[in-house]
Amino acid sequence: MGRLEAALERLAEAQARTEERLNNLIDVVGDMQDTQGILKGRQLELFYRERVGAYFGPLLRRVRVVSPIEIEDDLETHLSREEFRDLLLADLVIRGYPRHLSDAPQVWLVVEISSVVDRHDVERAQRRAEHLNKAGYAALPAVAGEDTTKGAQSVAEDKGVLMVLDGRTSFWEQALERVLAK
Repeated sequence: MGRLEAALERLAEAQARTEERLNNLIDVVGDMQDTQGILKGRQLELFYRERVGAYFGPLLRRVRVVSPIEIEDDLETHLSREEFRDLLLADLVIRGYPRHLSDAPQVWLVVEISSVVDRHDVERAQRRAEHLNKAGYAALPAVAGEDTTKGAQSVAEDKGVLMVLDGRTSFWEQALERVLAK
């Protein structure tokens, strides 16, 4: 009986060590998934920047990537320090002329890019586009990625935020109409 109790005690200790190792492994895998998501997002940002014509050329003529630093004097005149810093964090800012509206003015897109676009990406794009609007630029928010959450899609449609998912665009007309109506 004593040997059986000792064996059960060793077995319980081994199980506790196994559970601890399993929990450590779960933490490591979670960290790896987070890192993979960050790297994938950065890769997508570079990809959209490099292929801006392919993704946004069907919507805009003379499409060009612009760094907010290029217009920093103008931005700093109209924006608070916090708004300016927030705009600098935009994943991509581009400008061009609406392709199918020959008399339309130049518009600016403030694009937030994520592997899976969520509601927060849509909100950031809206907020940052508003900064450019405040500075006098005709800016509209856009989000881009490979997939989206239903919440993000719903908010983007409701608020007129351009959505580019794996090369397919949605809500362009609503987003353009909103910025041109201002």
